[in-house]
Amino acid sequence: MIRAALATTISLAFFATAAHAQSVPNPFSGMGRDSDKPISIAANTTTADLRNETATYAGNVRVAQGNLKLRSDTLAIKASKGTISRIEAKGNVVLASPSGQATGSTAVYDIAQREVRMGGKVVLVQGLNTLRGTSLVINLATGRAALTGSGGTSGRVEGIFVPTKNPKLPSTSGSDKEKPAGQ
Repeated sequence: MIRAALATTISLAFFATAAHAQSVPNPFSGMGRDSDKPISIAANTTTADLRNETATYAGNVRVAQGNLKLRSDTLAIKASKGTISRIEAKGNVVLASPSGQATGSTAVYDIAQREVRMGGKVVLVQGLNTLRGTSLVINLATGRAALTGSGGTSGRVEGIFVPTKNPKLPSTSGSDKEKPAGQ
Protein backbone atom coordinates (compact mmCIF):
# COMPACT_ATOMS: atom_id res chain seq x y z
CA MET A 1 0.00 0.00 0.00
CA ILE A 2 2.83 2.41 0.89
CA ARG A 3 4.67 1.51 -2.31
CA ALA A 4 1.62 2.13 -4.50
CA ALA A 5 1.10 5.55 -2.91
CA LEU A 6 4.71 6.57 -3.33
CA ALA A 7 4.93 5.18 -6.84
CA THR A 8 1.89 7.24 -7.81
CA THR A 9 3.38 10.29 -6.13
CA ILE A 10 6.72 10.14 -7.85
CA SER A 11 5.27 9.13 -11.20
CA LEU A 12 2.76 11.98 -11.25
CA ALA A 13 5.31 14.53 -10.15
CA PHE A 14 7.74 13.54 -12.90
CA PHE A 15 5.18 13.32 -15.67
CA ALA A 16 3.11 16.38 -14.80
CA THR A 17 6.03 18.79 -14.51
CA ALA A 18 7.72 18.75 -17.91
CA ALA A 19 6.27 19.06 -21.37
CA HIS A 20 8.53 16.31 -22.69
CA ALA A 21 8.12 14.08 -19.65
CA GLN A 22 6.84 11.19 -21.77
CA SER A 23 10.48 10.44 -22.61
CA VAL A 24 11.46 10.36 -18.91
CA PRO A 25 11.07 6.88 -17.38
CA ASN A 26 9.24 6.67 -14.05
CA PRO A 27 11.98 6.13 -11.42
CA PHE A 28 9.59 4.35 -9.07
CA SER A 29 7.66 2.16 -11.51
CA GLY A 30 6.86 -1.27 -10.19
CA MET A 31 7.05 -0.34 -6.52
CA GLY A 32 3.38 -1.20 -5.98
CA ARG A 33 4.11 -4.83 -6.84
CA ASP A 34 5.83 -5.27 -3.46
CA SER A 35 3.04 -3.75 -1.33
CA ASP A 36 2.19 -7.16 0.15
CA LYS A 37 5.80 -7.88 1.14
CA PRO A 38 6.89 -7.64 4.78
CA ILE A 39 8.07 -4.27 6.07
CA SER A 40 11.32 -4.38 8.00
CA ILE A 41 12.37 -1.49 10.24
CA ALA A 42 15.76 -1.01 11.90
CA ALA A 43 16.82 1.90 14.12
CA ASN A 44 19.10 2.70 17.02
CA THR A 45 16.12 2.90 19.41
CA THR A 46 12.38 2.27 19.43
CA THR A 47 9.64 3.21 21.83
CA ALA A 48 6.18 1.64 21.66
CA ASP A 49 3.03 2.90 23.34
CA LEU A 50 0.67 -0.07 23.26
CA ARG A 51 -2.21 1.85 24.81
CA ASN A 52 -2.10 4.59 22.16
CA GLU A 53 -1.03 2.14 19.44
CA THR A 54 2.03 4.11 18.35
CA ALA A 55 5.68 3.35 17.83
CA THR A 56 8.59 5.73 17.36
CA TYR A 57 11.92 4.75 15.87
CA ALA A 58 14.98 7.01 16.17
CA GLY A 59 18.57 7.12 14.99
CA ASN A 60 19.61 5.93 11.55
CA VAL A 61 16.14 4.58 10.73
CA ARG A 62 16.03 2.12 7.81
CA VAL A 63 12.80 0.77 6.35
CA ALA A 64 12.60 -1.80 3.56
CA GLN A 65 9.71 -3.36 1.68
CA GLY A 66 10.74 -5.32 -1.38
CA ASN A 67 12.85 -2.99 -3.55
CA LEU A 68 11.67 0.16 -1.76
CA LYS A 69 14.02 1.64 0.83
CA LEU A 70 13.34 4.55 3.18
CA ARG A 71 15.85 6.28 5.43
CA SER A 72 15.17 8.99 8.02
CA ASP A 73 16.30 10.29 11.38
CA THR A 74 12.98 9.36 13.04
CA LEU A 75 9.87 7.40 12.07
CA ALA A 76 6.52 7.39 13.86
CA ILE A 77 3.79 4.87 13.20
CA LYS A 78 0.16 5.15 14.29
CA ALA A 79 -1.93 1.98 14.25
CA SER A 80 -5.56 1.24 14.89
CA LYS A 81 -6.41 -2.32 15.98
CA GLY A 82 -3.10 -3.56 14.59
CA THR A 83 -3.43 -1.84 11.20
CA ILE A 84 -1.11 1.05 10.37
CA SER A 85 -3.10 4.23 9.69
CA ARG A 86 -0.33 6.85 9.51
CA ILE A 87 3.42 6.87 8.95
CA GLU A 88 5.59 9.95 9.56
CA ALA A 89 9.27 10.14 8.64
CA LYS A 90 11.32 13.16 9.73
CA GLY A 91 14.83 14.39 9.19
CA ASN A 92 16.94 13.63 6.10
CA VAL A 93 14.21 11.54 4.48
CA VAL A 94 15.33 9.49 1.47
CA LEU A 95 12.92 7.24 -0.43
CA ALA A 96 14.76 5.07 -2.95
CA SER A 97 14.01 2.41 -5.52
CA PRO A 98 16.52 0.69 -7.83
CA SER A 99 15.98 3.39 -10.48
CA GLY A 100 15.50 6.67 -8.57
CA GLN A 101 14.93 8.51 -5.32
CA ALA A 102 13.06 11.34 -3.60
CA THR A 103 14.48 13.35 -0.71
CA GLY A 104 13.02 15.88 1.69
CA SER A 105 12.94 16.73 5.36
CA THR A 106 9.55 15.08 6.04
CA ALA A 107 7.21 12.48 4.57
CA VAL A 108 3.72 11.64 5.82
CA TYR A 109 1.42 8.95 4.50
CA ASP A 110 -2.14 9.29 5.85
CA ILE A 111 -3.68 5.98 4.87
CA ALA A 112 -7.25 6.90 5.92
CA GLN A 113 -7.19 10.11 3.84
CA ARG A 114 -5.27 8.34 1.06
CA GLU A 115 -2.81 11.20 0.93
CA VAL A 116 0.98 11.40 0.81
CA ARG A 117 2.83 14.60 1.70
CA MET A 118 6.54 15.23 1.37
CA GLY A 119 8.04 18.53 2.45
CA GLY A 120 11.15 20.59 2.90
CA LYS A 121 13.39 21.00 -0.14
CA VAL A 122 11.88 18.07 -2.03
CA VAL A 123 14.20 16.68 -4.71
CA LEU A 124 13.15 13.93 -7.13
CA VAL A 125 16.01 12.26 -9.04
CA GLN A 126 16.06 9.63 -11.77
CA GLY A 127 19.42 9.30 -13.48
CA LEU A 128 20.34 12.84 -14.57
CA ASN A 129 16.71 14.05 -14.42
CA THR A 130 15.89 16.21 -11.39
CA LEU A 131 12.82 18.02 -10.04
CA ARG A 132 12.94 20.42 -7.09
CA GLY A 133 10.20 21.97 -5.00
CA THR A 134 9.22 22.53 -1.39
CA SER A 135 6.10 20.41 -1.09
CA LEU A 136 4.75 17.34 -2.81
CA VAL A 137 1.13 16.35 -2.15
CA ILE A 138 -0.70 13.41 -3.67
CA ASN A 139 -4.35 12.53 -3.33
CA LEU A 140 -4.47 8.81 -4.07
CA ALA A 141 -8.27 8.78 -4.35
CA THR A 142 -8.26 11.24 -7.27
CA GLY A 143 -4.79 10.44 -8.63
CA ARG A 144 -3.82 14.14 -8.57
CA ALA A 145 -0.36 15.28 -7.48
CA ALA A 146 1.08 18.72 -6.89
CA LEU A 147 4.74 19.68 -6.55
CA THR A 148 4.98 23.29 -5.39
CA GLY A 149 7.87 25.65 -4.93
CA SER A 150 6.29 28.22 -2.64
CA GLY A 151 8.49 29.13 0.27
CA GLY A 152 11.68 28.09 -1.51
CA THR A 153 14.43 30.42 -2.66
CA SER A 154 12.93 30.95 -6.09
CA GLY A 155 9.31 30.20 -5.13
CA ARG A 156 9.09 27.96 -8.20
CA VAL A 157 9.28 24.32 -9.16
CA GLU A 158 12.47 23.60 -11.08
CA GLY A 159 13.24 20.65 -13.33
CA ILE A 160 16.09 19.42 -15.48
CA PHE A 161 15.47 16.61 -17.97
CA VAL A 162 18.36 15.11 -19.91
CA PRO A 163 17.56 13.24 -23.14
CA THR A 164 18.68 9.63 -23.15
CA LYS A 165 20.05 9.72 -26.71
CA ASN A 166 20.91 12.34 -29.30
CA PRO A 167 18.03 13.26 -31.59
CA LYS A 168 18.53 12.84 -35.34
CA LEU A 169 18.66 16.18 -37.06
CA PRO A 170 16.64 16.54 -40.25
CA SER A 171 18.57 16.84 -43.48
CA THR A 172 18.59 20.39 -44.90
CA SER A 173 19.23 19.31 -48.48
CA GLY A 174 18.51 16.40 -50.74
CA SER A 175 22.17 15.38 -50.71
CA ASP A 176 24.01 13.92 -47.73
CA LYS A 177 27.26 15.54 -48.92
CA GLU A 178 27.89 19.20 -48.35
CA LYS A 179 29.95 21.24 -50.76
CA PRO A 180 32.86 23.17 -49.31
CA ALA A 181 32.41 26.94 -49.15
CA GLY A 182 33.29 28.73 -52.40
CA GLN A 183 32.56 25.82 -54.77
